[in-house]
Amino acid sequence: MSRLKGYWPLALGVAVIAAVILVAPSTGKEKVAAEDVEEGIEGQSATGWGDTVTACESGGLQVADDPYSPPCFAFSGDNGGETSKGVTADTITVTYRQTPEPNVLALLAQLMGIEFNETAEDFQRTVAGLIDYFNANFQMYGRQIDLQIYDGQGTITTELVGGGREAASTDGLKAAVEIGAFADVTGTSQPYAEALATNETIAFGPPYLSREWFGEHRPYAWSLASDCSVVGEAASAYGLARLIGKPAEFAEGDLKGKTRKMAVISPNNAEYQRCADAGLKVVEDAGQKIDYVTDYALDLGRIPNQATSIATEMVRQGITTISCFCDPFMLLNLTQQIDAAGIDPEWIVTGVGFIDLDLIGQGLAKSNDQWKRSFGASPLGVQPRWEDSPGYKAFKSVRPDETPSRAVDVFYYQLYQLALGIQMAGPDLTPETLETGLFSYPEHTGPAGTWDYFPESYTPIIDLREVRYDADATSAFNDLKGAYVGDGPRFRREDVTEILGEDIDIFPEDEQDDEEGGS
Repeated sequence: MSRLKGYWPLALGVAVIAAVILVAPSTGKEKVAAEDVEEGIEGQSATGWGDTVTACESGGLQVADDPYSPPCFAFSGDNGGETSKGVTADTITVTYRQTPEPNVLALLAQLMGIEFNETAEDFQRTVAGLIDYFNANFQMYGRQIDLQIYDGQGTITTELVGGGREAASTDGLKAAVEIGAFADVTGTSQPYAEALATNETIAFGPPYLSREWFGEHRPYAWSLASDCSVVGEAASAYGLARLIGKPAEFAEGDLKGKTRKMAVISPNNAEYQRCADAGLKVVEDAGQKIDYVTDYALDLGRIPNQATSIATEMVRQGITTISCFCDPFMLLNLTQQIDAAGIDPEWIVTGVGFIDLDLIGQGLAKSNDQWKRSFGASPLGVQPRWEDSPGYKAFKSVRPDETPSRAVDVFYYQLYQLALGIQMAGPDLTPETLETGLFSYPEHTGPAGTWDYFPESYTPIIDLREVRYDADATSAFNDLKGAYVGDGPRFRREDVTEILGEDIDIFPEDEQDDEEGGS
């Protein structure tokens, strides 16, 4: 499969701006070391506190019955007008980039052979409706979020595998310079997020990048998706507690019951290697080792051949248990190659690369039987039924006659970060006060996990849950067969052993008995 490409020149004015910046790059604001970050005071806004901003007389939450709601704030007086780029006395300009290809979920579904027919327009309308909700319910200090949708030149498909930087940079200039956005809510690729941050527009959404990357781009990058350093370290802690040195009881055939031989696979992208190193260090510090560690190039055209080579080596080494911190296409090819080899190892869900979405699990299980016995840990919460989800209810509260996307909760929680940052920043809204405000947000736990922000943590979810893929369960996401299940207690890296105990009981007893009987 070849990479998809897409680049067309923007208007002459933007091209001229780009040329100027290429000749004389902007140095931007001097970055502050992480130890010098202003943390603020828990439960208070970063600016105006005690003067123009106070706690509501009634106390309580800004939004009743919302487990992630900030404290209720009352505001009176002057909001300071133009406090930052994209901020006026009345509006906060936020961009939404529409790329020429279908949306990311539609692309992934197409790749995995799963039906998902929602359009880019469905996504745009859902985001616009949720913006209406946050404008109506959060403290914006006399301002409203003004969503500006524009047609970008880059393609997510290319950018997610590390390419497309020229087009992404052009789009970043469009959003940050021509439109003058305070923030962008579609910063869902590393190249585009970096282009936004370079031009001092906040990017919401960079997926699965390292803790160091977020620190290097602070305060201009935030994401709901946990940084991959946290995921890598937590996955290793999970492996130490649950897997390493123990029998491979969930493998089948000749591998079943053998002492586990572990493989860890990750892309050779510099950011993902940082995260792989962080996870491997946890294992090494515990005096253990992984039997086979390898990487691969994020190049869709080369992935099938790379998967063949990696699978061949794992079979040769007798690997029983595979942790693939991979993109869905690599994992699809790996499971096919292992299946063709006639062996049945354990597959570990690692919580990165969208692998722990039901949509992707369905695609993997549809291809062959390998993924139907997968298990592991995920930062995602239990998927509620669409009509019962927080995002659906929020959207319908402001647009009762419209129907949101099935992915409404994804957008809801991502936009929540922006609205939360605006409220916690206070009336003097800047990227720096938004950062301080989020660090002042008290820890909260809800259906999307435990959220907390602090220096070196620019992604809120700090815990995980143990999951398994159940091919017979109906997904609440799309009502199709196949879902990740697991409603046990959530855990943090430091308490994984205490919370989960020593024995894996994630599979129903009747399934374990069937396996032990050789079925």
